Amino acid sequence: MGNTQASNAILAKARAMYGRRLTARNYQELLNCRDLPDLISYLKTRTSYSEALQAANPATTHRAQLETLLRLNLFEQYASLCRYEMNIGHDFYRYFIIRSEVQAITTRLQELHAPDGDVSIYTMPDFIKKHSCLNLNAMSMATSFKMLVLALEGTPYAKVLQPFADDPDFALENSGLLELEAALDSFVNSQVEQIASTKLSGKSKEEMLYLLRRQSDLRAIADIYRLKSVLRADRAFIKKRVSLSVSNMTPRQLDNLMDAQDAQDVIHRLVNTPYASEFYGASFDYIEEGVRKIDYRWHLKKLRFSTNPSVVLFCYIFLAENELTNIVHIIEGVRYGLAPDDIATLLVGVGD
Repeated sequence: MGNTQASNAILAKARAMYGRRLTARNYQELLNCRDLPDLISYLKTRTSYSEALQAANPATTHRAQLETLLRLNLFEQYASLCRYEMNIGHDFYRYFIIRSEVQAITTRLQELHAPDGDVSIYTMPDFIKKHSCLNLNAMSMATSFKMLVLALEGTPYAKVLQPFADDPDFALENSGLLELEAALDSFVNSQVEQIASTKLSGKSKEEMLYLLRRQSDLRAIADIYRLKSVLRADRAFIKKRVSLSVSNMTPRQLDNLMDAQDAQDVIHRLVNTPYASEFYGASFDYIEEGVRKIDYRWHLKKLRFSTNPSVVLFCYIFLAENELTNIVHIIEGVRYGLAPDDIATLLVGVGD
């Protein structure tokens, strides 16, 4: 398949997959579900999730099992698009493999941080597992952070985590887990930026780098806001616990955000960043909600109008993840008996 043909295939496939998204009517009917079995039955019979939930028995499937099946379906979508992307030689399929690996490591770290819960073997689609360097069984048997680092020996992630394992004063408790997550995020960001810098050129490279750095920046803004809100954290504390390795902001702009007096001051200081117009006049109860709304609008516009296949691929994945987040909010709301109108306030992008 030639590059032009493969590029057009990605554009067409990503937009066709987005066309199978939940409708406003689907969302309203999901919100009206009485319980989890009712919700599972609806997803199986009335939406594009029917194949992904084929093995789910509404009467016996638990919430965690449902979310695992939905997450696996999302990874299958990664894999489906990656097969096309490999044909144009941009290598961004590697990002989804690295990201899946980091998610597996982070999940295991969270289990070690809260050892009273169940231990799970992280599930990956065959396509991603085929290209992964992780030994998931060895990771699941690790009973401490140092043992997990040993289980990662021979992978690039061992080099990322080894300095923490060698530090006698380091512990997962308190903010240790945040430090590890920031280090892993920085590794992912640096790897994908390197792919963009070496595989693309001209406007395609510029557009892709902006997208990647934007994703990192929006997460950093949310993390800085949260740390200011909860801990009144200073710059030194934030720098160790927020990934800032790639950014559309200058070092001075980043320092200015981290030096904010409080969470609200973080939002005020965004006037001096590339995201000033997007946050101007925005109102939200939770930073995650605000960032999701802003990011949703941007990615939807790019999905519809960009001619860069890699950008469209990344935008589709963001929008698919947003839909999964919406479904998880509905699952949790139905589980706890919240009113449909209350759950609806947590949803982003309904009806677009």
